[in-house]
Amino acid sequence: MATIPVNKLTALEQTLTQPSPLELFTPDWPGAEDVTIFVKRDDKIHPVVSGNKWRKLKQFIYEYAEQHLDGAELEEELPQNAEGGSLYAESSFNAEGSLYAEGSSFTAKGSVRLISFGGGFSNHLYALGYVCHTLGIPLTAIIRGDYSATPTPMISDLISWNVDIEYVDRITYKKRDSAEYLNSLKERFSPAIIIPEGGSQEQAIGGVAELVYEIAEALAANHNTEFDTIVAPAASGATMAGIVSALRPNQHAIGIGVLKGQDYLESLVNQFLPADLLTKEILTKKLMPKEFAAKAPANNDEERKTNSNWHINHEYHCGGYAKAPPYLKAFCEHFNDAMPFNIEPVYSGKVFFALKDMLKKGTFKSGSKIIVLHTGGLQGAR
Repeated sequence: MATIPVNKLTALEQTLTQPSPLELFTPDWPGAEDVTIFVKRDDKIHPVVSGNKWRKLKQFIYEYAEQHLDGAELEEELPQNAEGGSLYAESSFNAEGSLYAEGSSFTAKGSVRLISFGGGFSNHLYALGYVCHTLGIPLTAIIRGDYSATPTPMISDLISWNVDIEYVDRITYKKRDSAEYLNSLKERFSPAIIIPEGGSQEQAIGGVAELVYEIAEALAANHNTEFDTIVAPAASGATMAGIVSALRPNQHAIGIGVLKGQDYLESLVNQFLPADLLTKEILTKKLMPKEFAAKAPANNDEERKTNSNWHINHEYHCGGYAKAPPYLKAFCEHFNDAMPFNIEPVYSGKVFFALKDMLKKGTFKSGSKIIVLHTGGLQGAR
């Protein structure tokens, strides 16, 4: 069999479906007949590193590889198929979603450890754990709550991927943005790099923005049109910020808040945006993070800045993060029985529940082209 030398990180990326599909969505919901809906299927990017997780990690991982992974270890012989393409495909994954790549780990120069945060069902830690396992990068996962006696499926996967797990109580977990606490972690695990909860950091913005460009290209090539509105879940802020950064002036983004936090969620998005893209539902400076307050325009603390480019809808958090009241569970179950793809109640379920209600209320102008972002996360419902 012919072989070619391939960078192992490139080999990992070859197992990803990029661009992710853009699919027409025609639900039998009141109001849906007046608009055109497409679903950006980021859930199809990868069986493990699904949804927006690879997009938020991509730039960081490539920068890490360039700076901390031994170049001599980056080459491997990757088998080719008859057409000269990689044999790594969906069938190359075992039941746990781990890539079959014998001897594929990197040798990390100085073993620079990554440290990140999440709950017991975290999609971010799940994706990051898989990537680190595949590339041989040491990872410590700081997990909210003690699951040592009854690990969740996600945590069991992390354990199988040799991720170092540290369970902390809620008081300690709340320090995850504290410089003092983060510095103490870096000292304990030195040398180490912190990745914020959810992968929300500056490097994430460009990776997420790519999905907007993919949508624009697909619509232009296949439908000769542009979209008007994109709807996406809003939680840690980077996904929404990446989307907003790539919008054209005539386009709008609606974030569906999946947790309680009016003003708080806006602040998470705003911290990544230049001043001219800040939401019209802007925080008072007393509530803003210091970094955001420093770059915000000088105005009265109670004044609202006018901007129609994006906003977050807080009507559909359904009681808070990971809260799934009976009506939401019933909606997700019916959706999964009737529709061509699945959703879960933490992120995508709330987005499609919101979409159905907004269509019924006539939120969108007749003839609008609407994009719904499916960010994956189905593993969290295991």
